[in-house]
Amino acid sequence: MYDFIGELDRALEYYNKCLAIELNTLGENHPSVATSYNNIGLVYKGKGELDRALEYYNKCLAIQLNTLGENHPDVAASRNYIKYIYQKKMRTS
Repeated sequence: MYDFIGELDRALEYYNKCLAIELNTLGENHPSVATSYNNIGLVYKGKGELDRALEYYNKCLAIQLNTLGENHPDVAASRNYIKYIYQKKMRTS
């Protein structure tokens, strides 16, 4: 919710707390962990920290590929986010 009202640092704080709980209880290779990585990536994208966003989007994608498979719609969405970051980086360089 905080990311939607522009409080990105607060959103990041809560997403990281959520991620820590998920990693502790579900392990590193769970789809919920992938979702948290995606959410953190979204916050970094919103903050304009494209390299950090890309880092988290790639973590998300790796888990999704391992747990959901190549042809899952979530994998396609993650690839789209990664594509967006590369396009944005090209425009700003």
